[in-house]
Amino acid sequence: MNTSWKEIDPIAAGLTAEGVTKLCDDGLAEATRLADLIRSHKDSPDTDLVWDVTFGVFDQMSVALHEASLVPHVMSMTHPDEAVRTAAMTCEPRVSEFTSALYMDDTIASVLKRAAAQLGTLPNPRGRLIEHTLRDYRRNGLDLPPEQRTRIKEINETLTKLCQSFEKNLAESTLAIDVDPASLEGLPVSYIENHPAQTNGKIRITTDTPDLVPFMRYSTDRASARELSRLSQNRARQENLPILDQILLLRKEKATLLGYATWADYVLECRMAKSPATVNAFLDRMHTGLAAHRETEFAEFLEEAKAAGIAEADGRVWGSDTLFLENRLRQKKFQLDSQALSEYFEVHAVQRGIMDIASRLYNILFVRIDPPVWHPDVEVYELRDPMSKPIGRIYLDLYPRENKFKHAAVMTLRETYQSEEGRVIPMASMVCNFPKSGASPALMDHEQVTTFFHEFGHLLHDVLSTCELASFAGTHVAWDFVEVPSQLFEEWAWTRETLDLFARHIKTDATIPEPMYQALIASRTFGEAIFTDRQIFLAKLDQAYHTRIPPLDTSAIVDELSPIYSPFTRLPDTCFQATFGHLTEYDAAYYSYQWALSIAFDIRTRFLKEGMMN
Repeated sequence: MNTSWKEIDPIAAGLTAEGVTKLCDDGLAEATRLADLIRSHKDSPDTDLVWDVTFGVFDQMSVALHEASLVPHVMSMTHPDEAVRTAAMTCEPRVSEFTSALYMDDTIASVLKRAAAQLGTLPNPRGRLIEHTLRDYRRNGLDLPPEQRTRIKEINETLTKLCQSFEKNLAESTLAIDVDPASLEGLPVSYIENHPAQTNGKIRITTDTPDLVPFMRYSTDRASARELSRLSQNRARQENLPILDQILLLRKEKATLLGYATWADYVLECRMAKSPATVNAFLDRMHTGLAAHRETEFAEFLEEAKAAGIAEADGRVWGSDTLFLENRLRQKKFQLDSQALSEYFEVHAVQRGIMDIASRLYNILFVRIDPPVWHPDVEVYELRDPMSKPIGRIYLDLYPRENKFKHAAVMTLRETYQSEEGRVIPMASMVCNFPKSGASPALMDHEQVTTFFHEFGHLLHDVLSTCELASFAGTHVAWDFVEVPSQLFEEWAWTRETLDLFARHIKTDATIPEPMYQALIASRTFGEAIFTDRQIFLAKLDQAYHTRIPPLDTSAIVDELSPIYSPFTRLPDTCFQATFGHLTEYDAAYYSYQWALSIAFDIRTRFLKEGMMN
């Protein structure tokens, strides 16, 4: 990699197996050159160890490693060509290997420690980089004996490959059921039109989100809904359960080698929460505060299940019926017809609306451009300031397809920082699975609209960053703060002021009628206690997996915790944890969704007071 790399389009360069491999090669070569540059000062006098030849170079090394890994990661999750996905997956382990060796390099560590003493206390973000770098050397095993260092390195490399496999198995797992046309009773007309019968007269419904969620919410065929839910919770079961067991064992071994009681203790040292005790106290306070509301809510769900004839004789209500019952209750209690509401949320109109809102809030322009992309569905926009100067680039990969990442996420493609030539233009991708227009226009339910705002909040956080250092640019913040901008931006999906900017009826172009809007707002907190306890369950499961001593029976822990945090009955013979992709990235930190939400709600008060478009 040479000094002109900032002018290279990393996507165009990484669209083939050979290209994505070269991106990795070039990035690692540049990182090696920079590491050698720091090592070259091992005999320099302390007075020569200025920022530009020590920590400044170290920050540039993080840029090089990102160039080696960010685009390959996205290609591994989204590219339709298996050869490219396979080649891309080889990059992350190589970067992990380099990083492990870097943090056990005595020469570089010595130079940086001497430089830190020479530089003294610097203002942030430079002072923060010094502090974090020295901390990370300790946390990555620099002070361990040689044989333990070697073991840490082996663990790091194995964990990277295991987490990759876990995610790949989920991305490539799509199960399906074949149902009679009558099973689509209750579903939107657009859904029915986009699901024609096969030659055998049956209709195929997959576990991909655009198929799964509407079927679970609207279909009156609850037996088929239960079977579809069972399949969804068993995706990649055979492959991922043993992988999860290995991941938990290796994380505990690494934590022990580094002197931590558990993996959660190791992870949380660098978070706002600091310790598992703080996390559990936070979650327990929330759970206790929700108890009365949850019981009241479930009593309504149970009565509705009885009225619908889907409650078990002993009073059990299947978890697969939650969305169905919630939808019925919203219609009864608040006269909210979610299908009628979805007619105001055509997917392209929602996209335009979100961009319009972001343009007004941040005084930016979104200009459609046509660079090379990994799939024809991908749309690319350049963000420009009022003087038409480029400030960022976003790639929107919004619709499902075979072998693609199954959920919703923002994935960085290039970090920003302040170089000698000025601010490097950041790039990020938004990868989702929203409904795609087919025989009929694609309509989104309001929950999907909220998800669109959420992910776009991450996108803006990434590409509007102006941080001096790449190490702290974009979403490189404390992990339990990272969800704040995204969860805050969800609020723009709820206010009349902002909905009227884009929510128009698919046929009449009318805005949402006031009674329907009031029903939406009135219903907003309905079921919130049950939903929040579900999030607490996931956070508690994550904490249990990373605080208890493995080997663990991961299914037994799900069985233990589920009834504490959910009044609904889990489907038997399911292994939800094998599909819980956040375990690979949010390990011991899933609680951060609720932690960040409390911060986002606090920030929200200013907008509620002064206007959402202020």
